[in-house]
Amino acid sequence: MRALLTAFGPFLGREQNQSQLVLEHCLRRLPEPWRAQLLPVRLPWVLELGARLGGDARLGAWLALGEAGEEGPPRFETRARNRYDLRTDPESADGLPLRGLLEPGGPEAVEAPFPAAALARALAARGHALGLSAEAGSHCCNALLYAGARAAARREPAPRLGFLHLPRRPEQAAAQAELVLDALRALAEPREA
Repeated sequence: MRALLTAFGPFLGREQNQSQLVLEHCLRRLPEPWRAQLLPVRLPWVLELGARLGGDARLGAWLALGEAGEEGPPRFETRARNRYDLRTDPESADGLPLRGLLEPGGPEAVEAPFPAAALARALAARGHALGLSAEAGSHCCNALLYAGARAAARREPAPRLGFLHLPRRPEQAAAQAELVLDALRALAEPREA
């Protein structure tokens, strides 16, 4: 099984994305079979990559990390919506209209093919504070989850594809990395029949 951990690079003129910082903390300790990739915050690229990875028959698990606001605990996203709005970040639109549908004619929303609730309970039992969310926003995080989930839905079995939003708190990057590493170990375990 191939497994991938992704994070986003800087955006909105900042030097670093919280997900990138956490990924850097994880790199030397990634459990097998996990590999890592840093993604640009560019909507066309994100949509293409999400569709390609979600449809990759060799990929068994994919955990994408993204940056949230500064409040609240990390949260697993359980749903992505068929929309984007980059009016506050025109550079990330990369030539596309600043807002619209991710997939004209596509469903309004898709569920993440990911055991988010069970994983959240298991991680809480290990002492991690985290939540669940059905609102992945309207930026590239939502777009990546939407495109990946749409492609994964065409596969049997679908890969474990999830998204974890991390609050922008650089001082918590090491603790957030421990949460991510525990999640990766759990996701690499064989599925129950």
